[in-house]
Amino acid sequence: MSNQFEAQRAMRNMRKAAMQRGVIAVLDVGTSKIACLVLRFDGTDKFTGADEMGSKAGQSGFRVIGAATTRSRGVRFGEVDAMQETERAIRTVIQAAQKMADLRVDHVIACFSGARPRSYGLAGSIDLQENVVTENDVSHVLAMCDVPDYGDNREVLHAQPVNFALDHRSGLIDPRGQIGNRLATDMHMLTVDATVVANLLHCIKRCDLEIAGLASSAYVAGI
Repeated sequence: MSNQFEAQRAMRNMRKAAMQRGVIAVLDVGTSKIACLVLRFDGTDKFTGADEMGSKAGQSGFRVIGAATTRSRGVRFGEVDAMQETERAIRTVIQAAQKMADLRVDHVIACFSGARPRSYGLAGSIDLQENVVTENDVSHVLAMCDVPDYGDNREVLHAQPVNFALDHRSGLIDPRGQIGNRLATDMHMLTVDATVVANLLHCIKRCDLEIAGLASSAYVAGI
């Protein structure tokens, strides 16, 4: 588990560095097509701040300056089936998007639809030591969520709080600074096949790209 968190931390650092430089690509690897968007960020200072919470946390203004699609090759049921074929397809779409953007892209956020995803609903609650909810209280209640045994050779792809409740008030996006006695949260967790993810990441790295993030295509489509 610690190795997984270290990998996620490394990707988060890559993502912050790329967005501070102002350019990042989103790569969607599907069974029928592979798509790439090159994004240029304007208000990157919003991303570096840690004061926001919820689905909008860390978002910043951006413009799409490059876009390309190509027929997917070597991908079956959303998973890499032929490494070299998929690598060629990724290189093709990246080069086309870079040409439109008129710049080189080094960092990508990769989206995919395979890896047999499983969804879990988690819940946690704590009694507040002080009446005012602090950052530490939020971290504590998230850590108190009871994580189920999701099986061997699987990893957590997303773990996102979807609701906070303070005493009898539910539906809170950000409870910090509010007064109450008991803080509770509901969290959505998504796990995927670790081997499938490892193959995808290996394929992307073979294209001389750095991984700045990893996401489920269905999850991203719903944001």
